[in-house]
Amino acid sequence: MDHLDEALVRLAPTGPEFRGGLSNHGPMVVEALVRLGAAETIPDWVSGYLPRLEDSPDARGRITDWRVALGDRRRVGDWTAYFTERLAEAPWSEVLAEWWPRLTPGLAAGATHGVIRTSHAVRALAEQATQPRVTELAQALAYWAAGYVELPGRPLTSGVRTLEQAVAVLPILELAPTELIVAHLAHLRDLPEFAGVVSSLRPPTDVAADLTELTRVFAGVFLTHGRHAPIDFIHAVTAPVAVSSVLEHLPRGLWRPTYDALWQVAAALYSGFAYQGTVEPLPSGDPLAPVELAGRAAETGDAHAIKLTEAALRQHARTGDPVFLHAAARSVELLG
Repeated sequence: MDHLDEALVRLAPTGPEFRGGLSNHGPMVVEALVRLGAAETIPDWVSGYLPRLEDSPDARGRITDWRVALGDRRRVGDWTAYFTERLAEAPWSEVLAEWWPRLTPGLAAGATHGVIRTSHAVRALAEQATQPRVTELAQALAYWAAGYVELPGRPLTSGVRTLEQAVAVLPILELAPTELIVAHLAHLRDLPEFAGVVSSLRPPTDVAADLTELTRVFAGVFLTHGRHAPIDFIHAVTAPVAVSSVLEHLPRGLWRPTYDALWQVAAALYSGFAYQGTVEPLPSGDPLAPVELAGRAAETGDAHAIKLTEAALRQHARTGDPVFLHAAARSVELLG
């Protein structure tokens, strides 16, 4: 058993949240550490993280009508049992294709950790379909389904604006955050113009390429706007990067609505958390090398710094754009 599977076995009895709504980052971080070339750090990292976590909730009853149970956080144990059964009946790729379109409108679930965790699980499964990885996919989908929540407006791009143009006119919620991310984003209902700006983005012409562009733009937003709220802005990068790694495992008909939903969530994070922030210029110096950033992120032990760095290095390897290296360095600076 490799370091990843061993860690997933140790983390499997834990619940998806702890301390009243904070997401359990364990399974995502250990998969990211493998990608950063730091698999040898996983056992100690898990040993340090486990004491924070809570036990997995018990099942309350069998899910017979999934529409009724969708978004009911009290039933995460029921959802785990449901997906465990489904994944025993059918190949993981079939279950993923069945449930992805049902869950995509609620992509903000768990402050995007439902879709991020699912994407990490799929990436690991695509390399090797071991039982610990199948179990993790069941738990990830369960978290997404139980936390399912829709944001105001329809996530449908139908305008003419570029990403930069759309971000520049996003309205700002003038309310200091005092709640968890999802609860705070619910206040976007008080910004009726938000939905219109989301729709004003031009439709994607090449979803994979446009998704990469979405990650580039919001890596820049993290650098220019995110110093006062780094964890909140990080998810506008890590969610689309995570999904970009699993697009090939989804039917092509699901790509466009997935892109639109990711843009809506990224826009919501900007509108929801840019208030009272100080805008600063993009870094102009030479960034650190990827191997140096990977080592520094692993050394921090911080879940968000590790995940953002792994996502940023993945995109830098794909594009060569230094904005991703600067974003990784900033996450280590702020969170490490």
